[in-house]
Amino acid sequence: MTCRRIALLLAVFLALPAVSPADDENLDGLPIIAIHIDRNKIFDTSDPKTSAWFYRWANALHIVSKENFIRSMLLFTEGDPYFASTAAESARILRHLGIVNPVEIRARRVEGGVEIEVETHDRWTLQIGAQAGLSGSRSNFSLDLEENNLAGWGKGAGVAYGRDNERNTWSYRYFDPNVFSSRWRVLLVHANFSDGSRDEVRVDRPFYSLATPWTWGVEASQEGLLEHLYSESESVVIGNRESENARLWGGARLPGGGDVSRRLVAGWLHRRDLYSNWEWETDGSPYPTPEDLIVDGPMISYEQIVDRFIVVEGFRAWTVQEDVAFGPNFALTTVYSSPAFGGDHERLLTAGGAHVARRRGDWLFLGDVWFSGRLEEGEVRNLVTGFQVGAAQLGKRGWQARLLVESSRRLDLNRQLTLGAEIGLRGWDPDYFDGTGRALLNIQWRRLLWEEVLGLFSVGVVVFGDAGATWDPRVGQDTDGIRLDAGVGLLFDLAHLSRSNLLRVNVAMPDDGSGPTITVSTATIFRLPRRIR
Repeated sequence: MTCRRIALLLAVFLALPAVSPADDENLDGLPIIAIHIDRNKIFDTSDPKTSAWFYRWANALHIVSKENFIRSMLLFTEGDPYFASTAAESARILRHLGIVNPVEIRARRVEGGVEIEVETHDRWTLQIGAQAGLSGSRSNFSLDLEENNLAGWGKGAGVAYGRDNERNTWSYRYFDPNVFSSRWRVLLVHANFSDGSRDEVRVDRPFYSLATPWTWGVEASQEGLLEHLYSESESVVIGNRESENARLWGGARLPGGGDVSRRLVAGWLHRRDLYSNWEWETDGSPYPTPEDLIVDGPMISYEQIVDRFIVVEGFRAWTVQEDVAFGPNFALTTVYSSPAFGGDHERLLTAGGAHVARRRGDWLFLGDVWFSGRLEEGEVRNLVTGFQVGAAQLGKRGWQARLLVESSRRLDLNRQLTLGAEIGLRGWDPDYFDGTGRALLNIQWRRLLWEEVLGLFSVGVVVFGDAGATWDPRVGQDTDGIRLDAGVGLLFDLAHLSRSNLLRVNVAMPDDGSGPTITVSTATIFRLPRRIR
């Protein structure tokens, strides 16, 4: 796929008219006289469907989000002028926390200005127990105790044990999205792996809104573990990777632009990736060790976000509110590293992406492009470019489709672009087909069967087909042409029970006649692939 064709695809999306709801009355500019917060518990026990002891106990065990916390996340207060765009962005910020959904912010004219009502519905945020996933012959399992809305103040803390095909993990996490209502955030993570460990700390004051004038932050992390390369869903190459990262930054929103926010961020990046003892698992013979990477130098980023969003239901999940950015939005980051700053080579690292979406009737169209790579010793290395386009019929029934293509040039030896159930070829185990490039087409039809079963979840059915290909493999087999699969599944909307909106259970038959592949996952086809460094 050439750059010209990608540009043409984005141009087609941009040509589609953007549809957004019209305001019944323009109240912009009027002063805010009062703000009323209507906080709702998880279940409405006045409804006979959700009035049994189970629902009352769930409400009693859950501490509803504090009014002061809800107010601290709003972008306005009493006495400010009212703007519909600011109210809509405040609702997006609250939904993005993952602890309240749906969120409605309404304004009405009163004597001397406007009165605002903020209505929130809490979600179950205390995770106690076990979770399991299945994807063909692979499985994962976790036991966790996690609260993502501590005492109703939006803070998250938890401890978890997980086990998958690569490692066993004990992890500990704390996150505060608004320290003392200051807009500063704190993230602390510690994990012990059966093959290593990870520590991460981040303190920053982000661009928490489109109008935020500045940002500051610092983060640092270290990680040591075994990396794997796969063929036919089995690990065939293993090797040690020791990494440390540190980043310091500050930035500002550029003046002008109307509904377009342009941001410029500058800082310093330190990164060290060291590799050792890479070998084939089959016989223990040496595998070419990836080249060490030591980066130190200045970093600069540019980002553009257009204030055009819509709230939809029936996109990925059945009933929860989801925010979709129309764009066009894009971001670009560049780092210059040199031995004069402490790096091992003179190199230029860059990464970027763009997103656009449009709505026509009950159809939602999406497009994304991305790239990352570096220039060193006059050559382009570890370059990964990709795009995806998607279309989804919103509502309780309809069609959905996604086309994804990724290609690479001089991909680092510890990287591969695999294909299987994890990325969307649902008839094969994850990482079944190896490659340095891949393409994937997903088509599915789905329908909601039962809404609000026992007031807990909604469930629907999906019928799907996939086609995919990989090329230029390194350690395993490619698809040897285009591979196909078809299957059926159930989609569960877990709006009241979990921070994950969707649980899917699929059974797919591959075209090689090898038998069904069963997948239990919270992932959807409308997501970006894992970032390639």
